[in-house]
Amino acid sequence: MLSDKVKTLCDEISTEKIVFERQEAKSLLEYANRKRLTGKFNDVTINVEDESISANKMVLSCFSDYFENMFDIEMKEKHENQVEIRGVAAAAMKLIIEFIYTGNIEISKENVCDLLSASNMMQIDDVKEFCLKFLEDSISIETCLTISYLADLYGSDHLEDQVKTFIEENIDSVITTENFKNLFKKELVSLSRKVKTELSETALYKAVVNWTKHDLEERRADFQSLFSALDLITVLPSFLEEIVSCENLVRENTECLETLVDGFVGRARQERLKANGTRILNLGGTETPHKVTEVFNILQEPCKTYPDLDAGRHGLCSILWHNFVYVIGGGTPKVKETSASTNLVARLKLNGKELKWEKVAPMKFQRWQIGAAVLGDLIFVVGGSSNDRSGEYYTPTTNKWTTMSQMKRGRFGHSLVTCEGSLYAIGGFENGDHSKSVERYQPTSDVWNDVECMTTARRWFASVAVGGFIYATGGKSKEGTTEKSVERYDVTANKWTRVSDMNYGRNAHSACVMQGKIYVVGGVDESEDCSRTIECYDPDNDEWTVVGETSDYLLNHSVVAI
Repeated sequence: MLSDKVKTLCDEISTEKIVFERQEAKSLLEYANRKRLTGKFNDVTINVEDESISANKMVLSCFSDYFENMFDIEMKEKHENQVEIRGVAAAAMKLIIEFIYTGNIEISKENVCDLLSASNMMQIDDVKEFCLKFLEDSISIETCLTISYLADLYGSDHLEDQVKTFIEENIDSVITTENFKNLFKKELVSLSRKVKTELSETALYKAVVNWTKHDLEERRADFQSLFSALDLITVLPSFLEEIVSCENLVRENTECLETLVDGFVGRARQERLKANGTRILNLGGTETPHKVTEVFNILQEPCKTYPDLDAGRHGLCSILWHNFVYVIGGGTPKVKETSASTNLVARLKLNGKELKWEKVAPMKFQRWQIGAAVLGDLIFVVGGSSNDRSGEYYTPTTNKWTTMSQMKRGRFGHSLVTCEGSLYAIGGFENGDHSKSVERYQPTSDVWNDVECMTTARRWFASVAVGGFIYATGGKSKEGTTEKSVERYDVTANKWTRVSDMNYGRNAHSACVMQGKIYVVGGVDESEDCSRTIECYDPDNDEWTVVGETSDYLLNHSVVAI
C-alpha cells in the first residue's frame, strides 16, 4: 500500500483530470466488455480488498505480463477461478481492468498514485506511462519534490529530468515549501546530488540553512556535514563574506569555520588562476577552418561550447583583449585547392549573455600568415606576404585601423611578440628565403630597429614572451627540416640562446602562455603528419612535458589562453 508521504500528493495537485484513450482493436474490446458485464465468457474473479471483479483470463493476459505469467505457467492461479491480489487499491484495480477491455481510463489527482502503483505492479505499461504523463503535467512548486520521489521510485528518467529542471529553475520558491522543510536528511542529500550539476552552490547553501532552521534543535547536528559537502570555491567572495560568515550556524561550529576558510583560500587561488588563463581556445586552421574548440583546461572544468567562426580561415591570428577574443585575417577557403587572404576581423565577447561572433572594422590590407600582438590598449598586425613590410594597429574603443611605419623587411609565416613595452617581429619567410632576422618596434618613436638575429632561420613557427624573455619554438628551417629546437631571447642582453628542445618537432603550430608556462598545440611533425599533442614548457626548470592531445588535426590554426 502507499505511504502517507505519497498520499499527500493528491491534495497538492491542481490538475483535475485527464482522459486517456487507447485505439487499437476498439470494436473487439467493446464486444468483449459487453459480454463481460453480462457475465458471459468470464472465467476468473479478481478479489481486491472488498471488491470482486469478473474477467477473462485470455483478455487479461493479452495486455499484462503479470496476468500472463499468473495464468500461463504452473502457478496455483492457473487452475483457479478466484484470484486474490494484495497491495492494490480496489478502485484502481477496477479502472485498470476496464482499461484492458475499453482502452479508456480517466486519471485524476485522486487516483493517479494508486493507478501508478497498481499499473507498475501488474505491468500495464500504457497506464503507467499515462500516469507519468499526468504527473509531468502536474509539476508545481508544491508537488515537484513528491513527483521527483515518484519518478525515481518508478524509474522514469524523462519525468526525473523534467522535475529536476523545474526544481533548478524555481529553487528559491521550492525551499520555502513544507514538503522541502519536512524532507529527511538523506532525502535532502539525494535532492542536492540530483540538481547539483546545474544549480549554484549559493542556492544549495540557502537550501541547507532553510532546512536546518525548520527544526533547529533536531537538525543542528546535521548542519556541519551538509555544509562541508558544499563546494564553496565556486561561491562569490562577497557572498561568503556578507552572508555565509555571518551565519550563526557556521560561526558556532569549528569545522564549519574551517570549511569557510578553505572556501576563501580556494576561491582566491582560483581567481588568481583565472586572471592568468585556465583554458586554451583553438580557432580555425587548415583542417578545421570554421571550428572554435576548447583544447585544454587546467582546472578540468566542463568544456564550454563556442560558436563557429563567422568565416572559415587558416593562417589567422587570435588575440585576447580584455574580455574579447579577436580573430584577424588569414586565408579563407575559396575553392578546393586554393585560398584567398582576407582583411576580415571579428570578435567574441566571452562574458556576454549570448556567445556570438560580431564583425568589427576590417584591416586596411588583406593578410595571411601574419603576426599580431597587443601593446597597451592597441592591437598590432604586420606582414602577410614575402614582400609585405606594412603594419597597422587597431583601436578597439574607436573600432578603427591606423597605418604604422613599415618594417625593414617583408615577412609572412613570422611571429609578432610584445615584450617589455616593445614589439618584436621575428623570422618568417623573407624575399623567398627563411629568415632569422628580428626587428624591434618602439611605439613612442614609430620606428623599427634591427636587434640580434635568432640562431636558426625559421618560418611557420610559434613565439611567445614570458618573464622578460621571448621564446621561438619549432618551425621549418632553411634546410627544410621540421624543428623541435627552442631558443630564448633576452631583451635586456640582446642575446639568443638555446633552451631545451620540445619532445616533438613541429611547424604550422600555435602557442600561448598560461600561468607563466608555454603551451604549444598541434602543427605538422617531422614526417609531415599532423600532430595532436599538446606540450607545456616550464621556464623555471627548462623542461617540456606532454600534457594532452587534441581531438582534431590542427595546423595553421591559432590558440589563445582565456
